Amino acid sequence: MNGRAEKPVPQVGIVVLNYRNWADTVACLRSLAAATYPRTFVVVVDNDSGNDSLARIRADLAERGAVCDAVAERDLDAVGERRAPVLLVQASANRGYAAGNNLGIRAALARGCDYVLILNNDTAVEPGFLEPLVEYAETHPRLGATGPKVVAPDGHVEPACARRRPDLLYYFFGDGFLRRLFPRNRWRRRHFYEGEYAYDVPREVDVLSGSCLLVRSAALAQIGLLDENTFLYLEEFILHEKMRAAGWAQAIVPASVVVHKGGCSTGQAVPERIRQAKQESRRYYLTRYRHCGPVLVWLVELARIRPPVFLRRCRGPSR
Repeated sequence: MNGRAEKPVPQVGIVVLNYRNWADTVACLRSLAAATYPRTFVVVVDNDSGNDSLARIRADLAERGAVCDAVAERDLDAVGERRAPVLLVQASANRGYAAGNNLGIRAALARGCDYVLILNNDTAVEPGFLEPLVEYAETHPRLGATGPKVVAPDGHVEPACARRRPDLLYYFFGDGFLRRLFPRNRWRRRHFYEGEYAYDVPREVDVLSGSCLLVRSAALAQIGLLDENTFLYLEEFILHEKMRAAGWAQAIVPASVVVHKGGCSTGQAVPERIRQAKQESRRYYLTRYRHCGPVLVWLVELARIRPPVFLRRCRGPSR
């Protein structure tokens, strides 16, 4: 023996946000039950679904013999005293994605978790998905967050699991109407690391997928929790800006794999409300974190208008 005390395995708080689609949350929690990582604390937050989501989730946990506690949002400050491996939190109102996840993050930090995993409820994890994320973060202390290779149910990699910080031209060629005219333009390819990264080895990237994101608690203590000024969308871009300003980096670790169904958490929402939420989040991100003036923000919005019909007909097939 060398007399050194072995370093304890870091504890990971896993936050799963539910809004109405309790069936997907149950499926996600069942996949988490098979995870092999030894120290986890699972927090399920119901974002004021207005249905019997938490009752159904709790019933499934009881059926599988899982021990859990349940608290209302107003009692969240006392969760550090709870010892059950699963905590159910009922939000008092639906204040959006960031605010809902922050309830779970607060609970995880109160339990002393070393890392917080933000996990969409429309995901399924592989049993060994968490070990590579934690191990890579532990050996690279300047990383504020790590993320897995995110794949669709058919197995193809979701491009959104590794993105560059968007530059101005991306908003016109990568995310605006010019993308329709030039679908494989270099600004869009560059944004998604297309042609330069094969998702085969760990790599530092700017923006990780918000569907599964392991964040170091020490980074959260420095930069704060998720910005609650957005209701939905761009949370991972804002998190990148906050980490970037504080000197933290992020990396994708493809040895970790998570399957993302996609779109389930917003499937019951009105499409116009989704469009409006995206627009509001984009304006806030550009103004608050990219320091863009109103004229530039207006130009970005203008770039998202659909091109005239004759241009859409003449641009030819997508490649």
